[in-house]
Amino acid sequence: MPEDSCAFREMEKTFVEVVQKVIPAVVSVSVTKLARTQLYTVVPVQGQGSGVIVSKDGFIVTNAHVVAGVRDVEVTLYDGKSYKAVVVGESRQRDIAVLKVDAPDMKPIQMGESSSLKVGQFAIAVGNSLGLGLTVTFGMISAVDRTIGGEDATLEGLIQTSAQINPGNSGGALVSTDGKLIGVPTAMVPWSQGIGFAIAVDGIKEVYDELVRTGTYRTPWIGVVGVTLNAGVASHYRLTVDTGALLVQVPPGPALKAGMEPGDVVTAVDGKDIDGMEDLRKAIMRKKVGEKVNLRFVRQKETFETYVRLQEAP
Repeated sequence: MPEDSCAFREMEKTFVEVVQKVIPAVVSVSVTKLARTQLYTVVPVQGQGSGVIVSKDGFIVTNAHVVAGVRDVEVTLYDGKSYKAVVVGESRQRDIAVLKVDAPDMKPIQMGESSSLKVGQFAIAVGNSLGLGLTVTFGMISAVDRTIGGEDATLEGLIQTSAQINPGNSGGALVSTDGKLIGVPTAMVPWSQGIGFAIAVDGIKEVYDELVRTGTYRTPWIGVVGVTLNAGVASHYRLTVDTGALLVQVPPGPALKAGMEPGDVVTAVDGKDIDGMEDLRKAIMRKKVGEKVNLRFVRQKETFETYVRLQEAP
């Protein structure tokens, strides 16, 4: 048998083993939502999604948009058994929700890390595609730290993957080739092929404990809109620095109260240099509402420092 054929079969065997390991931790989520018709009457509407078991105690992570406005939630495990679920907590700004079911022998997924992901790594998506039941698709990590706009919030720090994401996959599992959770699928581009997005698992870890403990997550907000500065942008606007986060808008909020203005370039957070908006976002998301953050920024030719007290995202 040719050597490349043996290698292919070995890789295929690995993927099969990973899928068999992951499937028991992925559930189908069925919901009943109340919707208003054109005649202004309220009727129940059925919806489908997915979820991932993250603890033996019956806690399940899914997307907030899967359970938004629901009346009833039912979870179906891989063995076909169904259970009523309670929505423990949700954050619409992060599109993450936690469910709780009372069921025996729950098989939680093993949590991975998303901070070390590299573009080109293989990825496997498992979820309840189109309400057909658990379905597996395969692809790769196409990009990291993506930002997309949604109805309720702008989602940042997403994983982009070519593993096919279909309606019903939301809230399911995106795993690495060692079977560890690296993300939770949240969105797709319906007119494209091979462009799907998942919430990175590190972001889920940031909010999980607070969602379980309090039922919500207070997202810290600095109150700026900006872009990552580069040499081309700096030359166009005749700026004195070419690295950092260029503020485009400073709406009423914490940064405006601290005296910041459009055109300022943030170059450091709490004494640590940043390369752009993604670094600024990550630094803010590691903080809590009410904490102060020290920003160093350049305005025209002068360098300033200020403290900004973070508020809860509107």
